[in-house]
Amino acid sequence: MDNFIRKNKNGEKTKVMTKEEILGRILGGELSSYIELKSETRGDKIYVPELKIEIKPIVYEVKERFVNLGFDMYSDLWGAHFFECSVGLGNDCSSAYGMAIGTFAFSFMQGLKMVADNRVKSSLTSSFAGKEHKWKVYESNIVATGKNDEKRVKSDYWNLLKDDIVKRLGNQKAVCVKIFNSNYESKVTGECRINDVPVPELGEKVGELAKKWEKEGYKSEKQFFFILQDKNTVTEYPYAGRTGEAILRSAVAEYLKIFSEIKSQEEYSNIVETTTAITGDKTLAAECLCFVAEMCAERVFDEVFTLGDSFTLRKPDKSIYDTYKCQLSDYLPIRRAVSDIFSSGVLGEKTNQVFNQLVYMSSLRNLMDQIEAQGKKTEELKGMVIGHMLYSVPQDFEIR
Repeated sequence: MDNFIRKNKNGEKTKVMTKEEILGRILGGELSSYIELKSETRGDKIYVPELKIEIKPIVYEVKERFVNLGFDMYSDLWGAHFFECSVGLGNDCSSAYGMAIGTFAFSFMQGLKMVADNRVKSSLTSSFAGKEHKWKVYESNIVATGKNDEKRVKSDYWNLLKDDIVKRLGNQKAVCVKIFNSNYESKVTGECRINDVPVPELGEKVGELAKKWEKEGYKSEKQFFFILQDKNTVTEYPYAGRTGEAILRSAVAEYLKIFSEIKSQEEYSNIVETTTAITGDKTLAAECLCFVAEMCAERVFDEVFTLGDSFTLRKPDKSIYDTYKCQLSDYLPIRRAVSDIFSSGVLGEKTNQVFNQLVYMSSLRNLMDQIEAQGKKTEELKGMVIGHMLYSVPQDFEIR
């Protein structure tokens, strides 16, 4: 128990809470007391009936003056996953925890309150795969930390980014855009995530605002935009909802099982057709061939390369389609499925072998080999931007 005791500036002993204690407080009603939406605890989750959202809190790290929380969320109303990480710093563990849970409640959850109350910021129209989609935009408050700067102009992140965000909208029922901006002693961190996909191009635009802030001390801002599609423009998606997601996961697992049994180049060349014969979805099989190896490599090289969110799909007739990771309906479900399959041991004793083989076959691994052959060290590559990827797809590939 002595390991969890520290002294504050008055010499009084202060307790560093355990992960279990913090989780118990969140599930015991403290998060519910912060938010303006009716909620209830169901096992290890908090449920918000009005938006059919379940929230699973995760306590990642607890220190004397630092708490790192995660919130894994799913809405049956939109068939959408959300994830948010919220960090708190304070004079002691208790105040750090209060900052972490408060930031989540007063930014992300406050934005959802705007959705529940239908307080629309603006309406917009996008185009994807030859179809028009209409949307409503809701924004949270900006939650700011650090020294108050009276000269600082209020940040207008929506007008800064809206055109770039619109062209990244696909056919999802709900899209969440996260903005985080900070400046500490002239070191700026600008971040923009769309459905938890980092968008470095937009992060740079966000960071430009922080460069104008007063340089003294640490300052940060966090804001969320929730963009909901009009039900009349949502096109049918074969893997909608929890049932559809489970079917997609099973199809990705079949692809990986087939990959694990490949013994020749000919078998690998036919993997899309072999997978399609089992799953009945050639587009999904082609997406697995394009994306799965790169997804595995991203986990290995995430601290080396900064990856862009755009790519081009090219068909045999040379026709091309430029799109984004957060725009294709299958991309994020495939990424979640890959993560789950490798962590759950579905592939048995072949799990590590298959993962390493996929990484070895990726374009990121190939690029790494080329750079290392030039005599450069990994440390020299950190932050190197890979802005755009090109994938070849079958002629009958469906953009969805």
